Amino acid sequence: MSTKDDLMDNAEADSRKFIHVQDAPLDAEHEQRIAWWREARVGVFIHWGLYSLPGGIWKGETVNAAYAEHLQLRAQIPIQEYEQIAGQFHAVQFDAQQWVHTVKAAGFHYMIFTAKHHDGFAMYDSAVSDYNIVKATPFGRDPVAELADACRKEELALCLYYSHAMDWHHPDSQGNTLDFPDNIGAYDPLESWVKDSDKSARYERYLEEKAYPQVTELLTEYGPVGTIWFDCGHKVTDEQGMHFVDLVHGLQAGCLVNRRVRREGFGDYENTGDNQLHIRAPRRDWESIATLNHSWGYNQTDHQWRSPQDIVRDMTNVVSMGGNYVINIGPTGEGAFDPKSLELLAEIGSWLKENGESIYGTVKSPIGKMPWGRCTRKGNTLFLHVWEWPAQGELLVPGIPNPIHHAYLLADEHKDPLPMRKINAYGDMAIQLPQNPIDPYCTVIALEFEGELDAKTCQVVFGGVSNRLSVFDGELQGTTLRFDTGKKGRDNVRDWHKIEDYVQWNFRVASRGSYKVMVVYGANEPSAGGAFVISAGQERISAAVEFTGGEYEFKEHAAGQLLFADEAELVLTIRPEKINGDVLMNLKEIILISL
Repeated sequence: MSTKDDLMDNAEADSRKFIHVQDAPLDAEHEQRIAWWREARVGVFIHWGLYSLPGGIWKGETVNAAYAEHLQLRAQIPIQEYEQIAGQFHAVQFDAQQWVHTVKAAGFHYMIFTAKHHDGFAMYDSAVSDYNIVKATPFGRDPVAELADACRKEELALCLYYSHAMDWHHPDSQGNTLDFPDNIGAYDPLESWVKDSDKSARYERYLEEKAYPQVTELLTEYGPVGTIWFDCGHKVTDEQGMHFVDLVHGLQAGCLVNRRVRREGFGDYENTGDNQLHIRAPRRDWESIATLNHSWGYNQTDHQWRSPQDIVRDMTNVVSMGGNYVINIGPTGEGAFDPKSLELLAEIGSWLKENGESIYGTVKSPIGKMPWGRCTRKGNTLFLHVWEWPAQGELLVPGIPNPIHHAYLLADEHKDPLPMRKINAYGDMAIQLPQNPIDPYCTVIALEFEGELDAKTCQVVFGGVSNRLSVFDGELQGTTLRFDTGKKGRDNVRDWHKIEDYVQWNFRVASRGSYKVMVVYGANEPSAGGAFVISAGQERISAAVEFTGGEYEFKEHAAGQLLFADEAELVLTIRPEKINGDVLMNLKEIILISL
C-alpha cells in the first residue's frame, strides 16, 4: 500500500517542528463554545461519498491507496469518468435514523459527517454547485438534512467535515492536475505556489466561488452544528484559514472549528495526525482521530481490522491525556455500516455502557501514565484503567497523598470496597484486586479521595514491573532532535545528528534496588559503532549502537544496570558519546526492570 495518502495530514512536516506547549488566554466565548465537547469525550467520524461505491477498486483492479476516499486522485480518474459513479449511486440502504441510533447505542456523543471531501462532491443539497448528491444521483435525497433531524431526536451533536483546501472537481482549486495541468498539485507545499500570482488568484477564486459559500450553506440550512471539521489546512495561508474561522464563528457563535483549518494555534482545538498513537498535545483541548481498519472511506479489500481491546486502550490513553477520541466508520456505497464495523461498535458500546462514567466529562490523569494502564479524573474520583492485570494481585498506584476512603470496581453495582494500603510517604498505595480481571479489554477501578488533590504527574518507577520511558513522554534538548510522526512504527525520535542533543525524563523511584536497562531503538548500518551514555543521579552506563536491520527496525538491547539506592526524584538522560554515520539512532523507549 502507498503511504502518500498519509501526507494529507501533514504529519511528516509537523514532526520536524518543535512542540510549543501553550494555551491561549482564557476566552469566555471559547469556553462556552467548547463546554459540550469537553463533556462528550468520544465521537464518531463517518466518511461517505461517491468513493464508497467502488470501495477501493477501479476497473477490476485494487487501487494503490491506503485511503479509499482518495480513489479519484490515486487511480488518476478523469472527472468525466469519476462523475459517472454518481449515476449509479442509489444508496438504497441508507437510513439516517438507524445510523444515529447505532452511534448513540455504542456510547458516542457526536458524529462528524463528510459534507464534502477532496473529490468536491457535496453530500447535501447545495445551491452553490449541482455536483451534489441530490441533483446528480438517483438517490436524490439530502443525507445532511436527514442526519440533522435524526441527531436532534437522539440528542447527538452533528458535526460536519468540509474539505476547504482541496477540491478535485473545481478548475481553480488544488489536487487535480490530470484534468487541470496548471493547477496546484495534491502534494505541493504552500511555499511552492503562494507567490505564483496566477495560481494564487485562481485558488482565491475557488474559495470565493465555492468553499466560502458552501460553508455558509452548511451553517445556515441545517440548524446548530457542533463543529465544522476542516482538513489539509497546511495548504492554505494564515489569512485564508482565519477567514474560515471568522466565517464559522460569525454564522454560528457556538460552532467549533478544528485546528486543521490552518495550523497549530488556529481554531478552537488541536488535532492529531491520522491514526497518531503517540502525541505531544500543544493545547488543553485536542482530539485524536482513528480508523477501525486502515482506510477512512469504505474499502472492500481492507480486512486488517483493529481489535476491540486496541480501540478501548487507545481511547482510554487519549482521554487520560485530556483529549477527545473519535473513531471512524466508512459506510458502503449502498449506505450501510458493514458487519465488522457494527461488531466493533457493539463491543465498544458494551464497554462504555459499563465504564462510561470513567470517560464522559473526565479530565486528564493527575498521576501520569502507569505500567499497568491509564487514569482519568472526575471531581474527587480517580478512574484507574487497568490494561495489564498485576500478577501478584496488587495494583501499585503512585503519589496520592490525600485520604482515600473508597476503592471499588466500577462495574460492581454493590461497590464492595477493595483492600488498600499506603506503602510510603509519597502516598503510593497498593490496592488488592481479585485474582482475574472482570473485563477482557480494560477493567476500571474507582478511587474516591478527599480534599484538593496534590499529586505529581512525573512517571514513577516500581519494582516487579517493566517501567517504560517512551520518548514521547520525555523532553528533547538540542537543535536537530525531533519527535517522529507518532504513528504506528514511528513512535520514536529522529534526526539525532548532533552530539549535544539528548533526551531526558523526570521520574521518581518508588522501589529502591538495581534495575536492568533495556534500550529500544532502530539503527541502520552506518550508525553501528556509535555510542551513548545513560545517567540518573550518580549512576552512569555506556553502550554501543548496534545495527538492527534498519532505522525503523526496532529491537531491545541490554545496556547495563542502574542502582537506585533511595526512593527519590531523579532525571534520567540519554546522550550521544559518538555518532557514526548521519544519526545516532532512532530511539523509541527505555525500559527499567527491577532485579
